[in-house]
Amino acid sequence: MSEKYIIKILTLGDQSVGKSSIVIRYSDNKFSDTFLSTIGVDSKRKIIKVKGEKVKVSIWDTAGQEKFQNIVKQYYNGANGILLIFDITNKKSFEKINFWYNDLINKIKKEEIVIYLVGNKVDLEENRQITIEEAEKYANDKNIPYFEVSAKSGDGIKKLFDDITNDIMDKILNFNEKEDNDDKLRFSFLERESFKPKTNKCCL
Repeated sequence: MSEKYIIKILTLGDQSVGKSSIVIRYSDNKFSDTFLSTIGVDSKRKIIKVKGEKVKVSIWDTAGQEKFQNIVKQYYNGANGILLIFDITNKKSFEKINFWYNDLINKIKKEEIVIYLVGNKVDLEENRQITIEEAEKYANDKNIPYFEVSAKSGDGIKKLFDDITNDIMDKILNFNEKEDNDDKLRFSFLERESFKPKTNKCCL
């Protein structure tokens, strides 16, 4: 049976905060200290069940280097969920979150996506530079959830993705209920993208 829904989650954040490690820990349950920096955009896919539905989760891992930012921004289109990731041991990476958040909401409608703030590397608690209170204040100001995880140990990774995929499916199902009249077909946001002209398919 093919997947009824496809959802797209995008990671955003500074380089070396562990975006790739988080994605690989979730998709493959692996961790390596020798991961290379992402060049442009990479992706992983995982089939899961959410709310009784078979769902293909497409996770897009983006480069944090400034030279790739214009490429990364092209992938905002069609995203259902955004993980804004920083390193709790690196204050600069937390300060950069505001750049990504502001750029994102200037380009897409916030009400159409689910945004989470994620502090990675809690296994390095002794080197923490950003307190939980600081991160929670930022998240509360933006009205988004805050999660702390460790890609290295795996702590919090499953719950992070369980929660964001559930929130995304709630949004998709609510959206479809509003659209479900005159025998219209029920598509997720990303499935709708696939029915646009081929010139818009680059970001799927």
